[in-house]
Amino acid sequence: MKAGDLVQILPAKFGHYIVLGRTKMDDDYVGRNIYWDLVPLPDAAHDCGGAMDEKFIEVVSEGR
Repeated sequence: MKAGDLVQILPAKFGHYIVLGRTKMDDDYVGRNIYWDLVPLPDAAHDCGGAMDEKFIEVVSEGR
């Protein structure tokens, strides 16, 4: 996974998000999981984005 990829969040698969890149988490999270910063597409019915654990992300289309 990399910045620019189009993804969905499992298990809901509601809406699409663009990966902005890895996000920095507090020291408590370092080394436990990989978190990615996501932003919804501009025409999405929802406007919630933010950090998401990699295990819940499914890549729909890879960015260039």
